[in-house]
Amino acid sequence: MGTKAIDRAAFDVIYRENADSVYQTALRYSGNDYHAAEEITQTAFMKLYMNLGSVNEKAINSWLLTTVRHMAINYKRNLKREVLKENLLYFESKNDSLENSSENDFIRKVCDEECRKLAKDIFDDLYRMNHRWYDAIAITYFLEKPQKEVADIMGIKLEVLHSMLYRAKQWIKKNYEEQFNHLNE
Repeated sequence: MGTKAIDRAAFDVIYRENADSVYQTALRYSGNDYHAAEEITQTAFMKLYMNLGSVNEKAINSWLLTTVRHMAINYKRNLKREVLKENLLYFESKNDSLENSSENDFIRKVCDEECRKLAKDIFDDLYRMNHRWYDAIAITYFLEKPQKEVADIMGIKLEVLHSMLYRAKQWIKKNYEEQFNHLNE
């Protein structure tokens, strides 16, 4: 019981010294979402408490800030996925509610054809731009392979794959966002 009390006292000191900077980091990386920042901060300190024996005492501040940064980035990424999923569900329910008339069927077929053509154009241009980006996107998103496996297949580090995917998506967005938005009107 004596060691637990010492650990708790040490933890209280660590909390007081780091709480503000950890919260501010969570707030910044979560896009100024106060509720998310509070939750992320609380979870990070809980993780620290659970792993206090395995964290280098001199690196606690760095460990906390890094952990919080990653948690906030994951929160924002997951939030985007939820919004996208909600939008897709809304779009599907909107399409389901349309009458099954031949006019609607024709419009749906035209839209599908335009989407396929845009996708083909994007991937043709992406391959011409950078075949490694093309491979990374195709294997990761179309073959639905885990990113670690994709990195191994491509003979690169996972961090390099993340960078490659990010750059490819940014290039696609820059060059095709207007056409994509036009299709969704």
